[in-house]
Amino acid sequence: MKFFPLLCLLFATVSHAASLKFENRLNEVHADLNAAAVKSDFKFTNTSSKTVTIQKADAGCSCLAVEVSDGKLTYAPGESGVLRTTFEIGNFQGAVDKPIYIWLDDDPEDKPSGSVNLRVHIPVIIALEPKTLKWNVGDKAESKTIEVAMDYEKPIHIESVSTSNDNFQTELVTLEKGKKYSIRITPANTDEAGLSIIRIKTDADVKKQRIQQGFAVIRNALPKK
Repeated sequence: MKFFPLLCLLFATVSHAASLKFENRLNEVHADLNAAAVKSDFKFTNTSSKTVTIQKADAGCSCLAVEVSDGKLTYAPGESGVLRTTFEIGNFQGAVDKPIYIWLDDDPEDKPSGSVNLRVHIPVIIALEPKTLKWNVGDKAESKTIEVAMDYEKPIHIESVSTSNDNFQTELVTLEKGKKYSIRITPANTDEAGLSIIRIKTDADVKKQRIQQGFAVIRNALPKK
């Protein structure tokens, strides 16, 4: 499934654009801290004078399932239906946007008739700032820092920090036990491009947020404009 710029895809054909009218093109859902999944419905009506068949509705992501209510795909003028969505939260945090593309009748694969958007707000109890540290190839191999802040009813302690690349060394600094930490990352050298996953293990009692990941990247310098 190809992804397309959202603004370019909003009802590509005029006739189909007027066919299904959605009550909302954006649904926002606030997930509970311990929720494994959230559901949201997009209600629509065929406001055209012709029968419309939904060929496909797809988010292009295994984390979001989309179903048309009762498996009914064809709608006469004036008939209404529902796109039912189920978003699997997994390790997502913060605000997550998932567009859902809709193909009607004989739409070609690269031109769905339109789209709606699901926005899920997922509580963040362990915030990393920044999440990714960056060096350019050839930079001085100096230390950079990820700040870690806990926002939870109980203290959350960092138990260990590890890297996936031996070129990077880590140092954990406790600023306020159970609340604030700094993780200092230092490359041994910046001779070539490379990536390290910074794995942060905590004692959070919310299992899915217990392990956090940051990133350290040595990249080729971007060309000057």
